[in-house]
Parts: sequence; C-alpha cells; structure tokens
Amino acid sequence: MRLTNGVPRSFDEASSVAIYDERLTIVSGAPADSNEMTGPVTAGNNVTLPDSGTYTGLELQIYLNGDRLETIADYAYVGAGPTRTQVQFTFELVVGDTIDFVIQRAP
Repeated sequence: MRLTNGVPRSFDEASSVAIYDERLTIVSGAPADSNEMTGPVTAGNNVTLPDSGTYTGLELQIYLNGDRLETIADYAYVGAGPTRTQVQFTFELVVGDTIDFVIQRAP
C-alpha cells in the first residue's frame, strides 16, 4: 500500500522500476561511448541523452552528481516533440560531473 493524494492504494512493486536509467559523464578527452561527453559544456548547449534515450516531457527526471534538478530552473526541454532526445542546462557542466537521466514506469 502507498498513499496517492492521501488515499491508500495498492501497487505492483515492479511498476516503480525505471524504464530508462542512463548516466552521462563529462570527461576531458574524447568520449568512449554515448555515455560520455567532452567538457566543459557551456550553459545553453544541447546535451543528448545517452544510449538513444527519448522522452516526451515531464516524465524525465535529471540528477546532477546525485542531486535532482528542476525543470526551467536547471534545464530546458529541447525540441517540439512528440519525442525528444536532448536537453539544455542553465549552467556549465564541468569535467567529472555525472548526469543521470531517469524515466520511471507510470504509477
């Protein structure tokens, strides 16, 4: 059981498993694969989700070095959809930063 809007609801534990969970690391040299990007990355530059990831909007959660970021204040969606593959950060990404892109299953 869990509370949803104050109402107890049962749920399947498997429904909370992420359907997309990829890490992007900012590196100083050439990237080894789609999970690395050469930095520093200037604010406002497009950052492509690793491993051909796509999203449609609010379901995408982004974490920088383990801290969850907020849409608009920290990053913006790129493209008009229906599916998107990039975001733009409002700050510079530096070598050593890790960005986790997560999409959870719908509750």
